[in-house]
Amino acid sequence: MQISVDVHNYMETLVGQVLAQPEYSEHFSHEQLADLACLALSQLRPVYIRHDIDFLSALPEERLVTLKEYALNAVIAAKTMVIDDRRKNRDDDVPVIFSKPNFDDDIELEWFEKPILSKENK
Repeated sequence: MQISVDVHNYMETLVGQVLAQPEYSEHFSHEQLADLACLALSQLRPVYIRHDIDFLSALPEERLVTLKEYALNAVIAAKTMVIDDRRKNRDDDVPVIFSKPNFDDDIELEWFEKPILSKENK
């Protein structure tokens, strides 16, 4: 048995259905859609199943409607996080600053740099 093949989270299917709507698929980039999916799924309780058809045939319609509402609400909440993303320039290169500390041996040590034991106590 391979869990990734034989078992899946049905909530991924429902979140995917929401994200496939033009409201999301036409207004968000691929990266943003992936972020939306991750953020939405993190809010939802997973429903692990083996076969969709078996699961849906045994699931009451009211419960399916509830699960779809959960998925929609999770995506709506995730949407606000993606729109208000603090990382606006995600595609920009992150600057890397290298610094080489220059030590001057003649400068007096700060109080926190001074050894606890002085040379006289040794």
